[in-house]
Amino acid sequence: MTKRERWALALWLSGAVVVVWAVVHFGFEPVTAALGIGGTLLVASPARTAIARTWAWNAERSDGTQLDAAATALAYAVERHWAGEASRRRQRLAVDRIPLRWDTVHDPRPRDVSTGATDDPRPDRESIDELIEDYADRPSRLVVVGDAGSGKTGLCVDLTLALCRRRDPRRVPVLLQLSGWNPEVSFQDWIVHRLTEDYRFLSDTTKYGTGAAMELLLHDRLLLLLDGLDELPSALRGQVLRALRENAHLPADTVLTCRSAEYRLTVAEEPLPDSRLIRLLPVSVDDTVAYLESHFPDDLERWRQVVRSLRTDPSGPLATALSNPLMLFLIRATYQRRSSTPAGLLDTTGFGSSELIEQHLLDAFVPVVFASPPMGADDGNPRRPSHQWPAQRAQRSLAFFAERLESRLHGEEEGTVDLSWWELRTLAAIPRYPFLLVPALIGTVGCCLLGLLVFGLSGRAGFGALFGTAVGLVFSPLLGLVRAEPPRRFAPRHSGRRHRLVLRPLFLDLGFGLIGLVTGGLIAGLLYSVTYGLAAGLAFGFVFSSARRFTRATEPKHVVTPLRSLRDDRNAVLYAWLYGSATGACVGGFLATAGTERARFDLVFSVSPTLQGLAGALVGAVLSGAGLGMVVLSTSAWGRYTTARWWLAWRKRTPRDLAAFLDDAHKLGALRSTGAHYQFRHASLQRRLAAHRPTVRARTADSPSG
Repeated sequence: MTKRERWALALWLSGAVVVVWAVVHFGFEPVTAALGIGGTLLVASPARTAIARTWAWNAERSDGTQLDAAATALAYAVERHWAGEASRRRQRLAVDRIPLRWDTVHDPRPRDVSTGATDDPRPDRESIDELIEDYADRPSRLVVVGDAGSGKTGLCVDLTLALCRRRDPRRVPVLLQLSGWNPEVSFQDWIVHRLTEDYRFLSDTTKYGTGAAMELLLHDRLLLLLDGLDELPSALRGQVLRALRENAHLPADTVLTCRSAEYRLTVAEEPLPDSRLIRLLPVSVDDTVAYLESHFPDDLERWRQVVRSLRTDPSGPLATALSNPLMLFLIRATYQRRSSTPAGLLDTTGFGSSELIEQHLLDAFVPVVFASPPMGADDGNPRRPSHQWPAQRAQRSLAFFAERLESRLHGEEEGTVDLSWWELRTLAAIPRYPFLLVPALIGTVGCCLLGLLVFGLSGRAGFGALFGTAVGLVFSPLLGLVRAEPPRRFAPRHSGRRHRLVLRPLFLDLGFGLIGLVTGGLIAGLLYSVTYGLAAGLAFGFVFSSARRFTRATEPKHVVTPLRSLRDDRNAVLYAWLYGSATGACVGGFLATAGTERARFDLVFSVSPTLQGLAGALVGAVLSGAGLGMVVLSTSAWGRYTTARWWLAWRKRTPRDLAAFLDDAHKLGALRSTGAHYQFRHASLQRRLAAHRPTVRARTADSPSG
């Protein structure tokens, strides 16, 4: 605990002691009135901003020691995340890695005038391992171009892991998918936002100071690997190159990947000097044969016709298709089972061109990987699915998401290829009315039952049911109008990061507080007196308005994944319920004991004062916990996602357990994970699924006819 934290804790404890002493000596009502007036004056005071800045915890910028600790933690998290991704992509083991080659298009590094060679001469066509070693030894701005499926993303994953294993505390590799950039924010701010979103522990101001992600970038502690420039609209590609060229805060040794044609068009408008440009080459026939033989050493007879065709016709349709690393991976995955017959691809009637072969492999990939039986519950194996999903239904669900992503990507408003669970309503174009009806129904029924419970103890069950129904009908539909928020995480501390006034969160907090103030005040006022109603309303109003302040980013114990972020947001709702229950128990217990003489109605049963206090605490806990829980749930990302997934399941678009389905699709390699977002493994797979036209040739690869 810092010195400032100790002073703040001592101040609040002293204030609590003073309040207790005042209540004992002057009574409850005068102290309540004084606190209400003082709190109102403090909130309305023009000096509130200065007061907040004075007492904000951990507002100092990150120092050198904290940056070192942040860099170490970030390197560990990056390596852990991408090691799991490499396993899912089946490129963790040496035998899994496709032998890629590359050549140099442009190298601006100093050259020896006498020999015409670079300072570290190497042949023009090298292996990927040599490229990774060369970059790790001498980082410089590197641009990797190639055709679709040529292995650019796989190279970035391998390079990220290779740099992490070097344990360089000064520079941490960070791989980002450019398709997630929102042009509404600057490119530099997007990088920082993505870092804090994917690696939330960087927001831990106690351990790493304020603005650790930004400080790591400004102090050149990051090695950026930016993948997928071609997945951005043409206008945004130029903005990225301009930012890399002109922004001095961005590293000069950034790695950038793009398709060849798109990069040529972009640099014609926005040149990127001092960049080493390399091109990934097609896989040679010898490397293709070696790759297949290494994976099927005891099953070569099934592949003999394919190998013979590759050697005798190196420019034929099959050899041309398999020169693409993505297709080489797909043929291995599609024809993994011994019951399949890859020789069917030699049928020139159905597969007379490389394009038809590529379409077949893309069509067959999803049904084949989902046809495998599940291997049991999640035991830490990143490639072990937890459920059995019918292959055809899985393909339809993924095709639905692919079509929606393609529609958003090429619509009037350019979008990203991120599949984010908290944006499911927008992505799936779900009508608005389910998000109004569901909170209204749950809120009305829930409030009716709560009113029945609270007023039923005093023999006024009918009035309580009507009162609760009225409250639910008034407030519940309004909550459905609140715009959905990104996922949140329970963090019971002040971050001290932001002092500027943000209207939307402020209005949302005030709205929550108004619900607690009105409902809590009315219930206590109807059961006791106006004074007690005012006190209870202020207490519940404070609790309801402050609930969202306890859901911030904090240090996670696991790498941030889509499933983890969903669970965090769900847990934040549960913590809000507990927070409300604890406060409600205190208020209910106090009213049931101290307010006995002011009670307007007698209980329907007679109990001792002790049991009456316990009953009041229990009723208050249920009332406040359930009320705050419904309010937070109806506006949370998890609550909106739950409504959206049930809507899609009812329309037979997706499985009911959508989170598990997407997680298994990720484990099986159909999706990839970038922090809290999913993306399709490759843009070609997304486009093919979006077309939703599986051909007759795309029948199950396990069929004897291939």
